[in-house]
Amino acid sequence: MPKTNLATFAPSPLRAIQVSAVALCLAMSSTARADLSLLQPPRALTGSAPLQLTLLATQDAPGHKTIKLPDEIVVRISNDDFKPTLLHLKRTAIAPTQVTLATGQFRRITYSAALPKELRGTVRIEAVDWDASATTIVLDRAAPAEPMVAASPLPASDGAATSTTPPTGTTAAAPASGGMTTVSADAIPPTTDAEFARISSNEPMYIAFGKNGDANARFQLSFKFHILKPDNPSSKSFLDNLYFGYTQLSIWDLEAQSAPFRDSNYRPSLFYYIPDTGARAGWFTSLGIAAGIEHESNGKAGSDSRSINTVFVKPILTFGNPSEYHWTVAPKLYAYLEKNDNPDIQNYRGYMDLLVLWGKPNGWQIGATLRKGMKRNYGSVDVQVTYPLGKLIPGTGGYIWLGYFTGYGEDMLDYNRHSPSQVRIGYSVFRW
Repeated sequence: MPKTNLATFAPSPLRAIQVSAVALCLAMSSTARADLSLLQPPRALTGSAPLQLTLLATQDAPGHKTIKLPDEIVVRISNDDFKPTLLHLKRTAIAPTQVTLATGQFRRITYSAALPKELRGTVRIEAVDWDASATTIVLDRAAPAEPMVAASPLPASDGAATSTTPPTGTTAAAPASGGMTTVSADAIPPTTDAEFARISSNEPMYIAFGKNGDANARFQLSFKFHILKPDNPSSKSFLDNLYFGYTQLSIWDLEAQSAPFRDSNYRPSLFYYIPDTGARAGWFTSLGIAAGIEHESNGKAGSDSRSINTVFVKPILTFGNPSEYHWTVAPKLYAYLEKNDNPDIQNYRGYMDLLVLWGKPNGWQIGATLRKGMKRNYGSVDVQVTYPLGKLIPGTGGYIWLGYFTGYGEDMLDYNRHSPSQVRIGYSVFRW
């Protein structure tokens, strides 16, 4: 496939205006291919409208050049309620397999695919095999679908390509009545499962190994289930945004006899959650909110039994551009409804878990969860550093995980004991 980059067009005033307009439309950074660039998707889709991406072919070298166009563009789509899924966008049937451009000319080519029926709300889109920034769109199933209007070809004087090669083995389809564009019949429909589409990550999911004294492992399983799926993603009603969550954290003693789990903590919850309330201010980019009730226990009996019931509220503040390196601050404030097994737990854990994150969706992320007990210097620091594994090993998913913990209460059994500081390395399926 040819290399992509934004072209430098001829310096006529009209062409300079065109180039500036195209540059302002770019939401995804150019790939490593010199003649092809991805333009931004629409900011919003309604009803059952398909997802469309536009590829911009440009020519800035002297003379004519033939550029082969990819048959499809693959993106990964996901949101809080929808597991990451590959979507194959096919080139429309009326588009050629290659274009021939003279110096300063350009051509837009449309790729399209239907989105899964279960998908709602804010959707994250990541291009696969293109060095492009992730972007987001809002999908409103409750609104009527808007027609896909076919773009008219630009005249040669406006910089459009004058010479193209028809698609091999296909017949160019004329636009349907009303300006509708015909989509390629061989477009690959996405495959999803209705129940699993309601399940998404809640807190990080990982397994990691370390040694300070005895070798040990720490792993966490965490997910949330969207109980109802509203057609209107902007709904703020209680039932439309109600989730069941479950998180399990286990510490595994690898060198003890029979290699037992030192402690496992089980944390089911029922909570109201909106990732973006729509509130805006000059000092933050977005505000999300979660609030509900949560149980946490280690399932043991006798003196080793640990159990609490809490009610919590968690504002989620984002600072900066979410598609680039940015900050997230999420203080989880809670009150104890029941703590009979560990009546002094607030002395070591306090009444807040402060989560501070810095990172980029397709780059590094550093997260720290801080606790401060109500007495002395009791508390803890839990740091997690992650990096996309696919950036190091193409075709893989998940993240390299590096963690550091120091303080009290890495697990509930040791809520009032200072654990040896631990550094661990492992693999994360999901991160914050």
